[in-house]
Amino acid sequence: MRQLLSNSDRGAGLVEYGLVVMLIAMVSLVGVQAFGEETSESFDTIGTSLATAEGVDEDDSDMTPEEKWEQAKKDYDDAIADAKQKKADDIADAKADYDAARQANKDLPKDERKAANQQAKSDYNSAKSAANAEYKSSVQNAKDARNTARDEYRSTR
Repeated sequence: MRQLLSNSDRGAGLVEYGLVVMLIAMVSLVGVQAFGEETSESFDTIGTSLATAEGVDEDDSDMTPEEKWEQAKKDYDDAIADAKQKKADDIADAKADYDAARQANKDLPKDERKAANQQAKSDYNSAKSAANAEYKSSVQNAKDARNTARDEYRSTR
């Protein structure tokens, strides 16, 4: 009996560990409930974006090669239109930033204004170059996806 009473601390340590494990489990459960759906939606969005960027159509598994080819032509036209619009929007944003910078530089002393305006012009030209490069890349990706579908279609005829 004395031996059981003298080892009473052992049982208390086990209960403490059990309580810590239970607390961790509860915190994990609350975290999964709070962030699980949001995280799942984020991964779904990323997956959809990657599939779109690669020109993959998730629903094309039961399409005939002719249907895939027609869909690829439509996707190509849509991608080109989207790329043109994005390029135009990016250049318009860069122009607006350039104009705002020039307006902000208006009250600077002449030498400082000239340097600041040159920097604004350089930034504008860099933004235009980036928009053009992104447009060319988008067009090339669209062409590659279209050509892959065309080649698959031709191989089945």
